[in-house]
Parts: sequence; structure tokens; C-alpha cells
Amino acid sequence: MGIFLLELFIYYQFNILVKSKIWVDDEKMSDEVMREVLDSLAKIGKQWGIGGSVGRVWGFLLFKSCPVTQREIEAGTGYSRGLVSRSLRELKRGPMIEVERGGREIRYSVNTSLTESFGELLKRFLAENIKPMIELLSTSRDKIGDAKVRGTFLAVLHEYRKMNLAVLLFSKIMNDINTMPIEVENVEEVAKRISMKIMI
Repeated sequence: MGIFLLELFIYYQFNILVKSKIWVDDEKMSDEVMREVLDSLAKIGKQWGIGGSVGRVWGFLLFKSCPVTQREIEAGTGYSRGLVSRSLRELKRGPMIEVERGGREIRYSVNTSLTESFGELLKRFLAENIKPMIELLSTSRDKIGDAKVRGTFLAVLHEYRKMNLAVLLFSKIMNDINTMPIEVENVEEVAKRISMKIMI
């Protein structure tokens, strides 16, 4: 569930970055503003239960115009090698960062294909969290003698099945979005087309 929240966290951060107008006219950012943004990302990451280091590392990568090494991330964030490694591991699971090998070094950058990564995340969330719970509840309910407890199991099972349907539908929506060129002006029209496809 944590990694699912992590992806939502990334979308939330883009909204914050746009509203805060952190970019200056020459597309360079002062050290003071960068520290402020990274502190904010770390704070929100901690509040969301994914770890402040994950938010700060992702923020650091966001403001780099080219892929960077782990040593550069350590220097830029002030984190230890172990903490940066754990943060990168979480971000790769998203996948919210891209990894490339150049000779003996590995370099990291922000994955800008957020809709594709979010779609993959939904599929993994379904496979790793929802389906196993549905199977567990389904096989356990008939073994419970207490009628009231069995009723509780059935109610929870019903909710997980609804969640299963919701994730499947949302995953389909993400796939549709990724296959069509969308201009900002056409968002409402595209949303209507997708809704009609789901209803058919």
C-alpha cells in the first residue's frame, strides 16, 4: 500500500511545484528555493508514511537537467549512501525514476511518463494486495463457525471485490489515456469518450 501512496504523492508534488512557481525566468533555481522545495517534499513524504528521504531524493532528481550518479545524490541531499540506496529502491518500484548504466556507473533521473508508471503501479497493487486478500477471505469465510464473524468476513470480502473492480476500471482508463494524444483543451471531451467506452 505504501508504494501505491508513493505514486499519488508524486502527482501531488507536481501540483505543488506548479502552484508554488518555483521556476525562475532563466530556468535556474536558487539554492535557497531548492532547499525550501526539498524540505517541503521531505516533510510531505514523512507525513504520508513513505519516508522523508524518498521525497527529498525524488525532488533532487526533479531539478537535474541530466541523469546523476548516486554519489551526486548523496552530495546534493546530505544523505548517507545506505539511505540514498533505500530511497532509490523505493522510487524504482514506482517506477518513478529511470535508471541507466554508463560504463561503470549507474545514473538516475525522474521518470516523466507518470501515467504509464501509474498504470503499471495499479496492476501491481491489484496483483500484490487486492487479489491475495480476496483469496484469503474467500477461503477462510466457510471455516468460521460464528455467524456474526462470518458476516463481517463477507462484508469485507465484498468491499475488496468492489476495490478490485475499481482498480481494473481505472487501469483501463489509464491505458486508454496513454494511447491517445491529449491536448489540455480537449481534456473534457476525452473524458466523455472514455466514460462512454466504459459504459458500453
